[in-house]
Amino acid sequence: MKNQYVGDIGDFGKYSMLRAFIDAGIKVGVNWYLTEDDGSNDGKFTDYLNKGVMRRYCPEVFDVLKSIAKNKDKSVFDIEKSGILPGTVFYSEILKPEGTPNDREQERSSWFQESMYELKDTELIFMDPDNGLLESDDATKLGGEKYILPSEVESYFLDGHNIVYYCHKGRRPYEQWEAHKSLMFNRIKNAKPAILTYHKGSQRSYIFLIHEKDFVRYRKVIDSILSGWYKVFSEEYTSKGNAAGEAVGDSFDRDYTDEEILKSIHFQEKYFEGELLR
Repeated sequence: MKNQYVGDIGDFGKYSMLRAFIDAGIKVGVNWYLTEDDGSNDGKFTDYLNKGVMRRYCPEVFDVLKSIAKNKDKSVFDIEKSGILPGTVFYSEILKPEGTPNDREQERSSWFQESMYELKDTELIFMDPDNGLLESDDATKLGGEKYILPSEVESYFLDGHNIVYYCHKGRRPYEQWEAHKSLMFNRIKNAKPAILTYHKGSQRSYIFLIHEKDFVRYRKVIDSILSGWYKVFSEEYTSKGNAAGEAVGDSFDRDYTDEEILKSIHFQEKYFEGELLR
């Protein structure tokens, strides 16, 4: 994450997603994996705030981002102070390893250990790197601060937290993307998988590793996002199988209440009516 990204179209999706978990009573922690701004045009996709079409999905987040995004000195601290993620614990130390490879490795290790302490009382940790997951644990890699390490995901999970981390397909061909999004589930065998992909702006995926005891509760939140954000969020799967984390070919059946079905129908009717009027 960089301060320059605050308020862009991707920001709107991720904060709204996290709010759904907060509203369900889940204590969220955010490790920004904050890096220095780079002067690029990344993070300047804020036109959606002027058009207003996206506001219907989460007005509270939309209105706050609209007021923050216009500031030249916008930062993640504006998000932290805004209240759009109530009760959330943030780890905001900049990740900037310098010096020799050994120095960089030690500095990153200390930085991460501090994050574990700061986020120890949270249930769901959101890891928000610039570029997603590095496929090795090489903390000395130049530019590695833009990635999370597999060992860091594993450390949070083994410490009892559920995890969601940002990742994007980029230019990976289908086979590489399938392998990449499954990497952590091959490493942590008992983690239940879920992947939400956000389709506004560039494709952004949010990969969840969930403890079995929490899976049904988290699944309800994920289903509510998929039904309420029709065509904006979709679900992807891993080589581990379907949404239940079962082997491919086994079914995962969920019984919907009449109220849930009616809500879904009502939302889709409203959505398509809005689309026709655009």
